Amino acid sequence: MAAILTFAFAFGSAMYAFSNKYLLVVIVLLFYIIIQKLLNWHRRQKLLHQTLIEYGGKRFRVRALFDSGNALVDPVSKKPVSIISLAVFLQMFPEISADKILFKELETCIKDGHYINCQTVNGQNQLFVFSPDKIKINGTTVQSLLGVSTQNFGNQKYDAILNMKLGGVL
Repeated sequence: MAAILTFAFAFGSAMYAFSNKYLLVVIVLLFYIIIQKLLNWHRRQKLLHQTLIEYGGKRFRVRALFDSGNALVDPVSKKPVSIISLAVFLQMFPEISADKILFKELETCIKDGHYINCQTVNGQNQLFVFSPDKIKINGTTVQSLLGVSTQNFGNQKYDAILNMKLGGVL
């Protein structure tokens, strides 16, 4: 609303410059839509973080979204669980076949990995979690397990979803 009032004040005399009043209304609406898109993009960029995951002597750089809706905690270790995409998981473990993922046999492949029950937007599900060697978010080391999502994250502008409990260290 403030953007519209500012625009109206700054360009109030533009009404006299346009002979077609409808054209002015369309221009004002387009300007408003562009400003809103830019503000939303800026807010979203503040929630994206460069994240480094280390496992088995290898490093993986991902873009991670800090999500206040992810409050998942591992019932065994009581650590927060951040979620990585299936694509990142397959980069980390190229030797694991799709059969192991589909038939939920990952516990035999990854040391200290286990399945936990969790509630997702698609309903109740089992999520495979494991402990990486290290996770650094914007250069800060955090303690979190990684869960493997077999669902698509949607817009693909990020590869991981950070747990909301990590917000205090970011």
